[in-house]
Amino acid sequence: MSYNSPEIQKFLDSAKEEAKRSSGSAELMTFSDFWAEKYSANDLNFSKGVFLGDVAALSERSQINYYKELTSYHRGFSALVVPVKRVIRKLMAFLFLPVVAEQNEVNLAVSRLFTQLRSYVNCDSAAKNERSVKELELERKVRDQQGAIEQLNAKIEELSAKLEAMEKGGDAK
Repeated sequence: MSYNSPEIQKFLDSAKEEAKRSSGSAELMTFSDFWAEKYSANDLNFSKGVFLGDVAALSERSQINYYKELTSYHRGFSALVVPVKRVIRKLMAFLFLPVVAEQNEVNLAVSRLFTQLRSYVNCDSAAKNERSVKELELERKVRDQQGAIEQLNAKIEELSAKLEAMEKGGDAK
């Protein structure tokens, strides 16, 4: 099944036909396969510590405060500049308060999403640890069973040899 666009698929089909006519073979991968091979998430190095740190930082800074402290960088004019800035901020609040509120909602949703993802990563790590412990236990059991099988095979060979000796009329000890 192909997931290429019709134009790309048409080109790939014509290239395959051309290869067949020239008695060659053409095994062309789909664009999806190419993309997955070149840019798959498996190629990225995942660092659990960095991820958890980023999630914590995102959670801490998820809200934007519209009302920042007003200051003036001109010492002599600060008594005049700060009140003017307050008036301008109050006049413009109807424009920016809804935007800030919406951005805070988006930030909160993203923060919750990554918190859930952090829980999933931690749960997945615990499950991996549990699986590795079970895997080691199963490997030990397999080794023990292989040893028991080898002992039973040796016993079977010994008993087979005794049986053959008894059938030949010899003394089986």
